Amino acid sequence: MEDGKYLSKEDKARMEALKKELEVLKAEHKDFAKNKGGLTPEQRERWRTNSQRTNEVHIEIKDLRHKNILEAGK
Repeated sequence: MEDGKYLSKEDKARMEALKKELEVLKAEHKDFAKNKGGLTPEQRERWRTNSQRTNEVHIEIKDLRHKNILEAGK
């Protein structure tokens, strides 16, 4: 099923924004992973924050996909 096919315009826009944010977070995460041993304390904190936000975005996307499925069933 297409992502967001049955969602409102606002929800579709939210899903697209989340997907773009996720791409940015993943790219940043890869940069951190390359230098894992040489990170400063500030960079480690940003890495943790990045990981938390990545998890939150995954959950929000999952919720929107679930809402899409529910809307399709109506």
